[in-house]
Amino acid sequence: MKALSFHQPRAEQIIRGLKTVDVRTWQVSYRGPLVVHASSERRNGRCRALGFDPAALAYGALIGMVELTDIVPLDEAAYEALRDEHLSEAPFPGAPCYAWRFANPRRFDSPVSCRGRMRLFEVDVEPARSNDFSRPGAAKAATTRVLYRVTPPPPPDPEHPFVLYAIPEADGGYRVALYQWVRKVPGTSESARHLERVPGAFWSIELGGDQLRAVADHLLNALRANGHKATDLARAAGTDKPFYLDELTGLRLALILMAVKPLTRHDRIEAISQGVQAMSAEEAYYWFSKCSAGPDALRAQKALRILLAGE
Repeated sequence: MKALSFHQPRAEQIIRGLKTVDVRTWQVSYRGPLVVHASSERRNGRCRALGFDPAALAYGALIGMVELTDIVPLDEAAYEALRDEHLSEAPFPGAPCYAWRFANPRRFDSPVSCRGRMRLFEVDVEPARSNDFSRPGAAKAATTRVLYRVTPPPPPDPEHPFVLYAIPEADGGYRVALYQWVRKVPGTSESARHLERVPGAFWSIELGGDQLRAVADHLLNALRANGHKATDLARAAGTDKPFYLDELTGLRLALILMAVKPLTRHDRIEAISQGVQAMSAEEAYYWFSKCSAGPDALRAQKALRILLAGE
């Protein structure tokens, strides 16, 4: 099924039915169901300005579905007439300009971590049956069940459960997405399964821009430690080539990316990176378990930043 990525809080506005038009500079012939992907990029100030708590929103995840009903070209007058639907405060961007119309928003029962891509991309979803009322709560649960996150997924490697991708940016650079293949443990309780999500699913995080440049040495060292060439990552941008990392190397890199993502000062970013690398394996596993899952993950990430950089 087709999916399209939106920054927050626009993705949330679409799923709430507040934003029924999105303005893009390109169009497609496709019409029909469209999965809404919330970008991993955080714009906290923008979220607060529009009345949203940024910590309460989903990032880097599929959050629901809409119907893409039409795409029409816009001139300046049409753009102004649709302000209450596209909700943009920006002036008319000029041609080419298209209004993507959405209808019938439906939220997933829970966000599904997924690496976004430019333009339309494919995800594999299956609508839940809406007429199955044979069990209590079935009517309420009849939304959409996500079977798989990204098409195609890389095959799992038990010895290298972390997977790194390079994703091209519009300016010619790239950002990175680090995924973890999550294996379901037989016999785990329902309350513990939120840590494993679903079989074959991924935990993931993305990082780009100045933060990525500040941790580049640690990123390249992780690649070298797993037999990859440092130059291969930039060459692979946009090719979907996976770079597998062993568990401890991937786990340390994940901690660094999580902790530095909201920071701008290079001295703090480097202090955190060096602090994570200096951790014992036990310490790294402990902090990763706290920072990567559960309702207190963001608090744990902040605690890690305070511990290592005095944030």
